[in-house]
Amino acid sequence: MFLAVAAKLGWPVYQFNVKSAFLNGELEEEVYVAQPERFIIEGEEDKVYRLRKALYGLKQAPHTWYSKINSYFRKNGFERSNSAPTLYVKQRVNSHFFLVGALYVDDMIYMGSYESIIKEFESCMMENFEMSNLGLLITFLA
Repeated sequence: MFLAVAAKLGWPVYQFNVKSAFLNGELEEEVYVAQPERFIIEGEEDKVYRLRKALYGLKQAPHTWYSKINSYFRKNGFERSNSAPTLYVKQRVNSHFFLVGALYVDDMIYMGSYESIIKEFESCMMENFEMSNLGLLITFLA
């Protein structure tokens, strides 16, 4: 639907890749892991590490990432879609300001009503998250 709307309006669609997306989330519960082989502390081999942030492979990692990005979007005036929880819309009443972003695992596609809105959004996102700006969307596999 996102791409159909973009095509109908003639708006370009841009994309981000979030570097280390699943490492961004803060854990809500206590999680402990054994000492990795190359980091075992001599004389304390039976001790474990408590994780403060998520790791790849941790079952909580996707949830912590989505919680963090959802919180960011909500604090910055975006509304989350009820029917598509990874779709966010920001608009201003009585103006043509319109910005839409859709998350897909650790990627994001977005479009907006003005180039200035797009540039401002890109700057804000890159200030708050480590991302690669991939520019105009050319191909998208879902």
